[in-house]
Amino acid sequence: MIERLDLQLSWLATFVAVVDHGGFTAAGRVLGRSQPRVSAHVAALEQALGDTLLIRTSKEVTLTAAGARFLPKARAALAAIQTGVDEVRTLRAELKGRVTVGGYPGLSAVLLAPLMQRFRRLHPGVTVVLREGDPPQLEEAIARGELDIALRTSDVPQVYHNVPSAHLFHEKIVLVAPKGHPLATASPVDLRLLSQETVMVTGDPYAGWADYRDRLDRVGADPVEIMVIAQATTISSMVAAGLGVAILGAFAAQVAVFGDDVVTRPLPAPLWQREIRVYRKAGRVSTRPVDAFLDLLHQEAPALTARTAAWPQ
Repeated sequence: MIERLDLQLSWLATFVAVVDHGGFTAAGRVLGRSQPRVSAHVAALEQALGDTLLIRTSKEVTLTAAGARFLPKARAALAAIQTGVDEVRTLRAELKGRVTVGGYPGLSAVLLAPLMQRFRRLHPGVTVVLREGDPPQLEEAIARGELDIALRTSDVPQVYHNVPSAHLFHEKIVLVAPKGHPLATASPVDLRLLSQETVMVTGDPYAGWADYRDRLDRVGADPVEIMVIAQATTISSMVAAGLGVAILGAFAAQVAVFGDDVVTRPLPAPLWQREIRVYRKAGRVSTRPVDAFLDLLHQEAPALTARTAAWPQ
């Protein structure tokens, strides 16, 4: 005889939220519940299971052995219920549900914004939410189940190897120089001249990570100085002011570089391209809204990125 357990979905959702957000108060903010209510949900779940799931201290909440074993089952149960709800909703003519997409600045503006606009026109019953981040942040959000899809560069190695991904396209990388600068007129671009320049690249100035520094090393360019700047718009203004040249992803350059005093030059492939992969939420059955968004991505994205990306033939 199978033991009957009276478990409420709200208990499972609260337990998962406490783990994902690192505490009862944070989970309460996300769920819109008071901290005592969150504690009551977890306590009720523990009582129903007959074991302690979380160790509570003043500084952190950690999983017990029982909690670590139960967590993936709770996630799977919630995902299965959500999938069932989405499938029932989509039995009607209008597609309904929610898709959470992750991207990075530049790509979000050039590709995801127009794609989301077209998707909304086709499927007004589906809410599409965008979250931006750097590659590690996007991968972690996918691994934690906070995103359905993420588009990120593969230059930064993958850490969560249970997260499925697939090649999508290569984003082109371009040089940005002041008008009249030797690098703005040379044909082809002589990258050896970068050794005489201040070169600006995007990245996290405080984490020590910068786009394209490895490629500069591979062409033997040793700039006078490399400035790591977070925002492409700042880089564009710095170049326009004659403070150096820049290497940018083509998406960021398309959005941030403007005016007659700055020139954008293509750089030779394949070195000056970076792979963009699409990452999917791990361990979860896909939903029709997510599949519909991915279908539209593959249909529309090549035309939307014709000047900025190289797609498989």
